[in-house]
Amino acid sequence: MPRLIGLILVLGLLAVPLSIAADGDPLAEWGVHATQGAAAGYVDDAACAECHADKAETYAEVGMAKSFYRATGATVIEDFSTLPFFHEPSGRYYDMARKGEEYHFRRYRLAPDGSEVDVFERKVDWIMGSGHHVRTYIYQTTDGAMFEIPLAWYSQDGFWEMNPGFEFEDHPGVQRLITQRCMACHNGFPEVPLGSDAVGMPDVFPHELPQGLGCQRCHGPGADHVRLAISGEGDTDAVRAQIVNPGHLPREQLYSVCYSCHMQPTVAVASQLRGDRGVYSFRPGEDIADYLTHIEITELARPRSERFEINHHPYRMEQSACFVQSGGQLGCLTCHDPHVKRKPEERAAHYREACLSCHTTDDNDLPVLVSGRPHPEIAQADDCTTCHMPTRRTQDVIHVTMTDHKISRGPFDLAALIAPISKEPPVVSGVELLRPGHLSGDEEAIQKIAAIFSYGSSPTDGATDTLNRILTATDWPTARPWIDLAKSQFDLERFDMALAAAEAALTRSPANPTALNIRAVSLWRLGRQGEALSRMEEARALWPDDVTLLFNHAVLLAISQRYHEAIPLARRAVALRDNHWAALRLLGDLANLTDDPETAIRAYLEALSAEPRTPRVRDSLIDLLIETGRPDEAARHVVVEGR
Repeated sequence: MPRLIGLILVLGLLAVPLSIAADGDPLAEWGVHATQGAAAGYVDDAACAECHADKAETYAEVGMAKSFYRATGATVIEDFSTLPFFHEPSGRYYDMARKGEEYHFRRYRLAPDGSEVDVFERKVDWIMGSGHHVRTYIYQTTDGAMFEIPLAWYSQDGFWEMNPGFEFEDHPGVQRLITQRCMACHNGFPEVPLGSDAVGMPDVFPHELPQGLGCQRCHGPGADHVRLAISGEGDTDAVRAQIVNPGHLPREQLYSVCYSCHMQPTVAVASQLRGDRGVYSFRPGEDIADYLTHIEITELARPRSERFEINHHPYRMEQSACFVQSGGQLGCLTCHDPHVKRKPEERAAHYREACLSCHTTDDNDLPVLVSGRPHPEIAQADDCTTCHMPTRRTQDVIHVTMTDHKISRGPFDLAALIAPISKEPPVVSGVELLRPGHLSGDEEAIQKIAAIFSYGSSPTDGATDTLNRILTATDWPTARPWIDLAKSQFDLERFDMALAAAEAALTRSPANPTALNIRAVSLWRLGRQGEALSRMEEARALWPDDVTLLFNHAVLLAISQRYHEAIPLARRAVALRDNHWAALRLLGDLANLTDDPETAIRAYLEALSAEPRTPRVRDSLIDLLIETGRPDEAARHVVVEGR
């Protein structure tokens, strides 16, 4: 009887069986799946809701719970009547339509005769964003890669515009890859093989994914907690010990949970993972500094105190006198219950109470100022944050306004803070660690150089030489910086040094596809073609469906005039990733070389659909259309005024 009572107390709403097979896993008995692989031990959040129904119900309204979900069946919040959207800088039209339960995206350009050309159309697979401020749309290719669609719905003011980073003429089009680092903060961890989240691994995802940031991103993997609760073999304290309660953690570990995603000094330069940490390896209870290095930047035109980006909540908060004078006791949880989205009518009183938990009041129930001057008259129901944490327009997502978490005295020109602004990409003049001192000198330098590489479009000789000197002098033990070095040496066309760095990376991560690829292509560029092809075949035996290896293998075979061997590899690359414009271009070139003009025309058309800014492909298409007696069709593909 005591065992049954314990089960009822722990499981709450769960209907408990009176017997469970002693040699079986209780999770399996209950049909609860526990993940394996890189993010092991997670269960469906529905298992959490069985016992914590009240928390699950309120958390469902929080933005984090709605961070990522299937487009099919999504609640419609958009106004489609204002589409298509014309983007003047790129000269293209962007359209979104609702077809039954599905969202469909189209991008096209108008030909000189007014017809549509370079048409790219895809069903939207996923939506990122709660819709409280903005929705971003994503399509997924057969190999599991996900790509961001340029068009976004800005729900705050109700209009369509380009996503951040797509504002200018030279934007990523439909080729912006969603990386594992992106998804690690925008969604729950997926079930993927062990090691697939390591440096140099392809950014691909299962076609079945968690939908939203669930309970276990803050509380840690729940399988052992649920297993013990179901089995009834432990008392309440033992069951609770199998899950992390962030509120019981020391301050650094508590706020490491929040800071793992919300401490982002700048979107321009990514924070760098440490050592060979996998993307999905952070667990609540760790110190975030053991997982990644937060990178700070210096901008030429904007002091740090004036930077305000959409994910600047703790970054700005830590600049506040309130934070400094509290000795760091002020934190996210001072004002925010992560399980609850405050209703508008509750917010003023709630945040006022949070402020007055530190600030005393005078006889008139007004806050006492440090200066001793009287506080301006305010009503009992007024919200402190209106004046001291005003809403501002963010500089990276210029169509959104957010609460500035830097608590300041003001006064502010509130209208000016939310006035429209133009996008000014940051010009980074320097990088440093946000919290220096916790790394060795060599690791600090490595992390800074990695940050520089992540920002710049091409590496510099100086940074590359410095990294090479550190790694070779120390025989650095982890693969990550060696892969960075191999990439930078290759980009600088130092193929012998790229080869050496790739070999060093492979001694530390023997089957790493990025290092394998750099090794093979570097050998080719060094004139060792036979060895290069042999190494590429070895790499492809390990990674038969890696799109980059397939494409590069096809290119090497094509250069060797082994066209009929190259064609099936390029076709396989396109079958796995049908927006791979370079593989489509290669198929067109191979068809042209093997006297198959109709196949070449189709491949070139598909390449231009995926990436219209490829003049050589367009010229080849126009030439072929003219040669095959279709001058009118060729004329449609002539670009007017550089578009």
